[in-house]
Amino acid sequence: MKLLQNTDYSKYITYLLIAYAFSFPLSKAATNILEVLILVLWVLEAHWKEKFLLYKNNIFTFSIALLIGFSLISILWHGNLEVSLRYIFKYRHFFLIFVFYSSFDRRFTNHIIGAFILAMFISELFSYAIFFELIHYKDRLPSDPSPFMFHTTYSTVLAFTVSILLIKLLIEKNSKYKIFYALFFITATTNLFINGGRTGQIIFIILIFITFFSYVKHKFKAALFSVAILFITFFLAFSFSTNFQNRSKQLYNDFDNMITKDEYSQSGAIKVALTTLGFYTYKDHPLLGTGLSYRMKDIEQYADKHGFDGKFLKTFSDYHNSFVTISVQLGIIGVLISILIVYSLLTFKIDNKEYKTMSILFAVSFLLFSLTQNTLHTMNPMVFFTLFGGLFNALSRHKTGIIFH
Repeated sequence: MKLLQNTDYSKYITYLLIAYAFSFPLSKAATNILEVLILVLWVLEAHWKEKFLLYKNNIFTFSIALLIGFSLISILWHGNLEVSLRYIFKYRHFFLIFVFYSSFDRRFTNHIIGAFILAMFISELFSYAIFFELIHYKDRLPSDPSPFMFHTTYSTVLAFTVSILLIKLLIEKNSKYKIFYALFFITATTNLFINGGRTGQIIFIILIFITFFSYVKHKFKAALFSVAILFITFFLAFSFSTNFQNRSKQLYNDFDNMITKDEYSQSGAIKVALTTLGFYTYKDHPLLGTGLSYRMKDIEQYADKHGFDGKFLKTFSDYHNSFVTISVQLGIIGVLISILIVYSLLTFKIDNKEYKTMSILFAVSFLLFSLTQNTLHTMNPMVFFTLFGGLFNALSRHKTGIIFH
């Protein structure tokens, strides 16, 4: 027992969190195993009184606790106990947000980011190998070479990675490292545009502007650099990437058919239809919501009532918008939770400019991603949220150094 009491748990937790950052882009199995190990050490670390004081005074950890806690309480007046508990069990990934805030040694922040970038580099190599048909990996096709994640998630995470590389490129003084970051930026950007994830490509546009406006003193030059890079990137993508050409035309046709023919059967239009129906459903259940479920409440009836194809839309399990889904399920408390999460992601107080800019880029990436997917209930997006939300929230903690020894 004395040995356990004298153990520096924060050190081992930090090492495992670095491994967690590396595993996230590459392996769900490794990520799950590391989560368990980290949580075991966190429990053994104890110091619950001090941890609770930290958590209750932090908006981000409070919002996550509210999401988990109120979801559990909502079982009292909603739905099937077994289904609700299975739904809530997926929130286990979020517990590492609390671990980051109380037990992560912030001196290792660059190690976390470095491990993540290295893993994304490995993922990128696999993606290129699939694209050029050098390997066959599971059911991945050259037309959608996203090796370890669904293409929407991969493109979002890749867009965020590209923005990190651009920051490194802009601030690096050593010419050798600068060349490395430049080459990696080019290959990662190219990888983004040979994949099928249009969400990440749209996010990429916004992140480029944010990054240049953050690091270029003269705003006209910042705008000029942003437009130049985007023009070159999209010109080359349209010229040489068949995947990008086809997906762009498909998106245009989706919205053209939605506007001119009132057709909502394709990807982009489906998201508009589901989000719209989510708002209508919330209006009918504003106080307590519809409850936690893997199916949307009365979606077929709502769809038919508002001019959509109910039989088609009932095949979907959520509203393809994370914050709409939470609000519909949990009512006004769900709305409050959504607001708190958005606010906390956008307002991390970080003194270091590089990490502060990264936190804004992450927040924008995740929030835009959440408008198209139920990101707070799918593993890879949840781990993305936990890893970087947890990291940047830990950096916003006022006290320096390790909390527990």
